[in-house]
Amino acid sequence: MKKLIVAFIAVCIVATMGFIGVGCKTTAASETTAAAGAASETAAAGEAAETTAAPVAGGELKLALVPKVVHPWFDIVNIGAQEMANLLTENTNTKVTVEYIAPASADVAEQNMILQNAAAKQVDGIIIDPLDVDGSAQVFEEIQAQGILVTLFDLAAFDDWTSVTSTDVDIVNAEMTRLMDVIGGKGKVAVMQGFPTAPSHKQRYDLFKELVPKLYPNVQLIEGGVDNDDMETARQQAAATIAANPDLVGYLVCDAAGPVGVGQAIKEAGKVGEIQCVGMGEMTSILDLVKEGVLESTVYLYPDMQGSYSVMLHYMNYLGVPIPKEVDMGVKYIDKTNVDEYLGRFATTG
Repeated sequence: MKKLIVAFIAVCIVATMGFIGVGCKTTAASETTAAAGAASETAAAGEAAETTAAPVAGGELKLALVPKVVHPWFDIVNIGAQEMANLLTENTNTKVTVEYIAPASADVAEQNMILQNAAAKQVDGIIIDPLDVDGSAQVFEEIQAQGILVTLFDLAAFDDWTSVTSTDVDIVNAEMTRLMDVIGGKGKVAVMQGFPTAPSHKQRYDLFKELVPKLYPNVQLIEGGVDNDDMETARQQAAATIAANPDLVGYLVCDAAGPVGVGQAIKEAGKVGEIQCVGMGEMTSILDLVKEGVLESTVYLYPDMQGSYSVMLHYMNYLGVPIPKEVDMGVKYIDKTNVDEYLGRFATTG
């Protein structure tokens, strides 16, 4: 596997260098070799994000990884980031380190302070999932002006910012379609919001509110609470919604805290099988609920690959190679047929 990933890195760098001034929008496949082929074939699509470093060789590349909050889902992102950093260190002449710095609470001011402190440590790059793009825009620009590359993850690319993500459209379509197939496209369905100002959470919620009534006229869509990306809050909000709506048949979620809380509330209400939920995310607490049959399935967002590809983009920038505007991971389902594979890989993520 290491040789395949190193080969993939080489393919990406060579392909991109062949199109100086032109970047790529890549789509992740389930196997590294497939991803490498995709990267090579699409290297000429789209505009490249400008690099912020001159070509270098050797030395040390210091990165900071900043999620929204302490959360098991982001632990998986960090797994991928650390794996890629170790791989690059072992197989190139550059020492790559990633410091994982998670805010204790989902607070924009705290996240901005972490960004500023990371810049003060003179890191070479920052990988971030912002809580509030507008609330952090000035900090982003100040840091980028210092020659520090800032890239995003779990969020669609916008303006001049590069991002590694599974698109919200793909996530919403996958979750919605699967749930509607299970419930027969009719009945009362609740949708739980995530952290309201988080761009990806808001986008998913807005898409559910737009698409469900349009595509499924026999579904009554109701509000299912706001979890603020907290599993216990999600449980409490779901429990209240279930108690107030005895005819509820389905639940939609906008983040990885939602399915854990919703699943626990369904179990506590004794309504496993009566209320269906398709999760979003792949941490152990979600996968356990899939294996138990509490969640019908969950949508895999490739968080480990979001971490590893983000580190790889910073390494390419460090070499002076143009980087793509967006790397689209795609999505896939995890259900009872394949859940054990992921339980083994993400066993330490809570």
